[in-house]
Amino acid sequence: MKLSLFKVSILFALMLATTAYGQQQGLSYNFFGGGARSEGMGQAFLAVSDDGTAGSWNPAGLYIHEKTLMVFSYSFLMPRGNYSYYIDNAVYNTYDHGGSYGAMNYWNIVTPLRVKGHHVVANVSYTRNFDTYNLSAENLFNSWMGDEPNAFLEKDGGINSFNISLGARIYKQLSFGLAGNVYYGRVISEENRAFSRDVVTFWGDALYENDVTIIDSTKYTGFNMTLGLMYSGDRLKLGAVARTPFELRGESDTTHYMLSTRNDIGVGQDDSWGIFQTDTIYVDNMTSRIEMPLMLGFGMSYQVRDGWLLAGDVEYKKFSGKKVKNLESLFITPGGDTEERFTTYDPSWSDVIQFRIGTEYLFNTSIGEIPIRAGFRNEAFPEGNIDGYEVLYDGAKGNPVVDSTRIFYIYDFDDNQVTGYSFSFGTGIHWSQIMLDFAYTYTTYEQETLTSDEALKSKSEWKNHHINMTFTGYF
Repeated sequence: MKLSLFKVSILFALMLATTAYGQQQGLSYNFFGGGARSEGMGQAFLAVSDDGTAGSWNPAGLYIHEKTLMVFSYSFLMPRGNYSYYIDNAVYNTYDHGGSYGAMNYWNIVTPLRVKGHHVVANVSYTRNFDTYNLSAENLFNSWMGDEPNAFLEKDGGINSFNISLGARIYKQLSFGLAGNVYYGRVISEENRAFSRDVVTFWGDALYENDVTIIDSTKYTGFNMTLGLMYSGDRLKLGAVARTPFELRGESDTTHYMLSTRNDIGVGQDDSWGIFQTDTIYVDNMTSRIEMPLMLGFGMSYQVRDGWLLAGDVEYKKFSGKKVKNLESLFITPGGDTEERFTTYDPSWSDVIQFRIGTEYLFNTSIGEIPIRAGFRNEAFPEGNIDGYEVLYDGAKGNPVVDSTRIFYIYDFDDNQVTGYSFSFGTGIHWSQIMLDFAYTYTTYEQETLTSDEALKSKSEWKNHHINMTFTGYF
């Protein structure tokens, strides 16, 4: 079966409604700042923000710097856990997560300025806000091929930001900071689908096999502002941060490979059955817009004694009521302007509250200052478990054979939010002008998928490891 470009474009507009958002599709929307120090403290950093990473956390903390400094940070995500596929509520097969994804996750330069006699600190930085990984499987052709999965989808990628920040003291112990954040990133997914069927003909039996590979590359962009306040007492510090709402825009390019054989011999586009095809289809610039909410964070830190710091944060994200919009068509107005027309999808998100606590203790030794850090945070995501979904085939004819070249999913979510937790540990060594910091984080959470009759269909369990290494140099 040959698909026209128009037909595939319409199908992809629909497909984006389920692939452009959601943790089960690879996005977490935890816009964390950078640095191994903050990670070692469980990301409880909104009322600390007194090092080179302040611009990515609470820019109000920048004012403390009197010297120019530079920070580099590199990290590794090692996704672990598994994806389990169930039949009659019993595990049929389990597929392990794997791999390692390394990338620079923070870079910045901080420099103090004098503006009309006032001390102002400027910061330019790059931040890797989050990494992601997802694996799933589905049985699409059980009428002919039994119960085992025959379609697999794997995704990885992340979201970055480029930040320009300013911080200054505005009144006695109160400081203010402002940052502009340009978001960008990419999530790449690969779907592999296999179908085979024995066909009895007048000329004898024939084994048809069809392998489909779809590679989606979705580029994300967006912009918002961060506003920060900080009160700095002798031992107590209080911080508040607001990230303004914005649209996270996704643009997807897709390559769709179809390879078919009859008795191990290639089948071309002139297949008389009209079922199996060998073809390549390209679809470019499919657009979605994801509404990101207002994010409010509040933090407190307390210097228990010299060298010992305690910190805690709470962050609220108002995801409820936010929508996903998918480009349906382009319309040329009578005046010659191009007008984009979108369809709106309601993902039924819930508001998210995250708590983070951390501590740091500094040991002065003959070889330098050695910090010991630990932290904990809960993991919470806007969507719940999948309590039902529908698989639609090309043309919505419901025939997996005739319509197997392009599919998409429509999910329904329950009110049980996907939740989990993270433990963090960190250390390092500090000298007068150079600091080296290291952090390790273990994160675990899970999401279930249920069929329409409440039977357990699959479960994703993440047990991810993250390692972060940061260099700070003072000039």
